[in-house]
Amino acid sequence: MPRILQPLNGLFLAIPLVLTACGGGSGSSTSPTPFSLTVGYGIKGYNFSWNASAGATRYELFEDPDGPTGSLPETQLGGALSSNSYAHSLAPQLLHERVNASYRLRACDANGCGPFTATVTPDLTQAIGKFELAGGNAARFGSYTNAIALSADGATMVVGSPSEGSSGGLAGAGAVYVFSRSTVGGTWSQQARIESTSAAAKMAFGASLALSADGNTLAVGAPEERSNARGINGDASNRDAYGAGAVYLLTRSGGTWSQQAYIKARNTPEKVETCSRLDISGTYVFPCTPQHFGFGVALSADGNLLAVGAPEEGANFAPGAAPSVGTIFTGSETIFGGGVGAVHTFARNNGAWAEQAYLPGSSADPSMTRFGAVVALSNDGTLLAANTDKDVSVLTHSGNTWSAPTQVWSKPAGLLGLHNPFALSADGTTLAVVDRSAGSDVQLRTFTRMGDAWTQQPALSVKAADQFYSNSVMLSLSADGRTLALGNLDDASNASGINGDANNQAINVAGAVNIYRRSGTSWGHSAYLKAPHPQALARFGAGVSLSGDASTLAVGTSSATDGVTPAAANAAYLY
Repeated sequence: MPRILQPLNGLFLAIPLVLTACGGGSGSSTSPTPFSLTVGYGIKGYNFSWNASAGATRYELFEDPDGPTGSLPETQLGGALSSNSYAHSLAPQLLHERVNASYRLRACDANGCGPFTATVTPDLTQAIGKFELAGGNAARFGSYTNAIALSADGATMVVGSPSEGSSGGLAGAGAVYVFSRSTVGGTWSQQARIESTSAAAKMAFGASLALSADGNTLAVGAPEERSNARGINGDASNRDAYGAGAVYLLTRSGGTWSQQAYIKARNTPEKVETCSRLDISGTYVFPCTPQHFGFGVALSADGNLLAVGAPEEGANFAPGAAPSVGTIFTGSETIFGGGVGAVHTFARNNGAWAEQAYLPGSSADPSMTRFGAVVALSNDGTLLAANTDKDVSVLTHSGNTWSAPTQVWSKPAGLLGLHNPFALSADGTTLAVVDRSAGSDVQLRTFTRMGDAWTQQPALSVKAADQFYSNSVMLSLSADGRTLALGNLDDASNASGINGDANNQAINVAGAVNIYRRSGTSWGHSAYLKAPHPQALARFGAGVSLSGDASTLAVGTSSATDGVTPAAANAAYLY
């Protein structure tokens, strides 16, 4: 039978499986027998249906969650079923946890139940949810990868597309897509496509995202935004401060999104000049004094505390000159590095936002740069984690003040600074850092907190699970810090779906995500995830985000082009 892909909002793949009843069962020989069973595919769910059986008063559907060779017992789904269909949600767990699940059905009447149908093992890959970003290839420009955020309750997914053009054709203005589901196991649909209220070309709206636990408060970073406004709700129409950056706070009510605040740094430059730099790839044009306020954003669970990273704050370039500190990386009309950086925090009270604290980067090492490139907050907002190009630190909030940064992890002395991706669990007890300081021996460093003390757990090598690693890795932790998703944009395997063969390099920069679970102090590899149909340069895993209970994983792509291969359409996936 051919596979039929229906429209996005329905997101069902129907594959009739006609099965002849056989074997087993209970009851008399006259008990009714179903003679067909069909499985359709939705987002993280199956839709079973069958032909009516003469004389049947009920049907019984059973699931063996780990297949006939597994140890878990078979369980009945939905009790006594009176209709000829049943929608089975896989939402309570990540998809790979049902990779071998099988199902069988029997018909029953007052005399008992007939024999079971043959066992059905659905194609789990087809239950992976896919959401294409309509318009995501229009007027694309910029160096920022797509971002993704999933609310703690797993019911709202937001995808940032900072390089796409605006509806008015402004290249690289950026946009944000919001997808939501009605109920647990319910239908997903696109709720909104949001652009900046002050859209301008190359502002990278959507380069960073943060969601409150219920998904009703959204922070969107636009690190290349150009207004010289300062503080809250200033004049966004100005274009004098190239690379200053901004954050937009949006709230949702009844399915409708509206802007609550437009937030800028307290020290936005009044005027930013344009610099240029010549290297082997050509001449790059970039802001001389960038801040990139909004490069990283984080929200507390209730959405009332916002942390904003401005990693380029303090950078000061002259045309053709080297940076004052650190190592710089140049992209399309922007530059990364050279500034000490800072983190700004803001608090909401009765819907009004105000600055809470200004936390400039400082270190005994004058070459340590980019404080705030990644920021994270605990659920209650009392713990803030931020990185530099050489370490990851935490700050605690007490009364009205933040403590000085406490270094939890740092690179060995003498190594060049690079982006250090990390994740903080929502309960504030677990910190995970990807450590590439040993070259090809990529390590996952995890730390757990007891009181104010952080203890390092045994390191986990992640090289074996992902055959190739670059700097492009993303992390997300479950709320309790026991499940970790690790995205690698540069994975080149041609495997598809769940737990395929990772040991080849057949599709350049297709991307992958690995799942790890912790038992006690030991981490173990749980799943290797790919897109259902991997594509070259799709960079699957550019964004990863786990729901609070680790039952749902959102994965984004951020496609690129090598000048020959057209960029694939960007999408987001749910596992």
